[in-house]
Amino acid sequence: MRQGFESGACAFCTINPELNVVEWEDEFMRVWHVHPQFMRPELKLHILIAPKRHVRFLADLAFAEWHSLASANEFAKKHFGYTGGMFHAREGDMRKNAGTVPHLHINIFEPNGTEEVRVPVYKKLDDREANQTRAKNYAQLYENGMPPDKFKNLTAEGLYNSNGERTQPLGHTST
Repeated sequence: MRQGFESGACAFCTINPELNVVEWEDEFMRVWHVHPQFMRPELKLHILIAPKRHVRFLADLAFAEWHSLASANEFAKKHFGYTGGMFHAREGDMRKNAGTVPHLHINIFEPNGTEEVRVPVYKKLDDREANQTRAKNYAQLYENGMPPDKFKNLTAEGLYNSNGERTQPLGHTST
């Protein structure tokens, strides 16, 4: 995964089954839920729908892909019990859509009611670079054998920050 980020390979063209459990797919689309490690705390659900074909714009979808997208959305609503929130696409130039993955994808958010949910449309260069660094750090930790649940616990103990960077020296153990 980390090599994919570093090489510019698309993380949505080939889904990592250890981090993303595909719940539905057909010839054109995939549906999966965001792994708990990456869930925003204000969301009850975060579902992703992405075309299998590498495209950047909704307008680039063929008619059969549009039909598949509608089927994927219907599945997500029924399977995950989605009752409302936000359905939005990240498309085109990532510098203009605040995305992390350069592949058309639909985010379905259902808030959990604990706090306001904000969705950026544009991020400054520093913020975009921080997103890419955070994604690389998470991928490297995972490749080195740190499962998401362990990372979450170590973050809670203050050994790692939310960017996946170690905050305590090696060999440090919490009491």
